[in-house]
Amino acid sequence: MVSVIFCGFAEGQNKRVYAKSGDVLLRVAQSNGIVIPTDCTDGMCGSCVVRIEDIATDESMDSNAEEYASKGKAVYMEDKELETLVSMGAITKKEAEIAQQFNRPTPVRLACQCVIKDAILVKPY
Repeated sequence: MVSVIFCGFAEGQNKRVYAKSGDVLLRVAQSNGIVIPTDCTDGMCGSCVVRIEDIATDESMDSNAEEYASKGKAVYMEDKELETLVSMGAITKKEAEIAQQFNRPTPVRLACQCVIKDAILVKPY
């Protein structure tokens, strides 16, 4: 089990929950009463965008850092998620390219596409 901390959502929704590695973030949020807006749940609309911080390793997911590409754990992101995040301006095209090339997560994710691997802090976008 890994720790997932939701912070900054609606009143009374700041909480720590535990999830299985491999669970989808949106499902974990919904099953614990955390409201994250959703329209399609397929990674196309961008309504479930959230900020993610990896708290398991103290490693920042700031993809603007020069050393970003050489650090961290591999996290595969679907092309459709990256395309949606770029089209809505949540990440840059360069951040998407780094995520694809080095299998690194971006600091902003779609909750419906984010597979939980390690302890994370989740905030509204």
